Amino acid sequence: MWNAKQHSYEELRDVVMDVLHQGISGNNQYDALVENVARVLNDRENPGINLGTGMAYQGAAAALHPRDRDNLLEIFWDLFRQGVITLGLNDSNPQWPWFRLSRFGASEAARQPFRFHDTTSYIAMVAKAVPDLLPASQMYLEEAVAAFYSGCFLAATVMMGVAAEAEFLRLIEVANKNAKIGASFVKADKERFIRAKIDAFRKGLDPHLKSIPEAAKEDLDVNLNAIQSILRIARNGAGHPSGVAPPSREQVYINLQMFVPCATQVFRLRQELK
Repeated sequence: MWNAKQHSYEELRDVVMDVLHQGISGNNQYDALVENVARVLNDRENPGINLGTGMAYQGAAAALHPRDRDNLLEIFWDLFRQGVITLGLNDSNPQWPWFRLSRFGASEAARQPFRFHDTTSYIAMVAKAVPDLLPASQMYLEEAVAAFYSGCFLAATVMMGVAAEAEFLRLIEVANKNAKIGASFVKADKERFIRAKIDAFRKGLDPHLKSIPEAAKEDLDVNLNAIQSILRIARNGAGHPSGVAPPSREQVYINLQMFVPCATQVFRLRQELK
């Protein structure tokens, strides 16, 4: 169905992992996997609409966008190459189209990385990582996810960037008020632009890293500097007319996932710098 909603590779892969982790009955052949993925997508996006039940009725799978079906085949073989699934149900059914999770795949599926399928599940995921998420940040993130699912990728990018800045500015405010080392963050507080604030904050933090627990500074460069920069650049590119191509659905989806470790890092640092 070319008029059906098309999903990104990342979205489909997440649903595949959810289906595999749930161990849905009859999900031991590739066609059944496609049917179950399509059914999960329909239940999430069109609640109340029944496309039929049972492997013999391929209503849900038939409703998939053709490119979704192509991506699902790629995802299957990607998971096979990555060792997440292995061919064969058992010794009596050792070949394709039978398949099963490998031992590695079972643990990988159970890890439940940053996956979401609507605004509620996304906000719940962020709130779990950041229990004191600012109400304003939550509002912007809700707008970002709603815009993403509406296909408004520029709007989603801008709202996400605002939320990231709000959480980071709160970190600077807390650090600046620290009775012992607050003077190290005065420059970060006074800088006008977010990139300069990030650089000044990191320079102010460096002399004190040895006294900060490992959990609060692990992967600091990736989760703070790099991710904040990506979100800032994406926001600026979307918010200022420049003729640059808008972000793709895949890029916005990845950025929404990246917000979680970024916000988690900010939260942990904020707890330590109070």
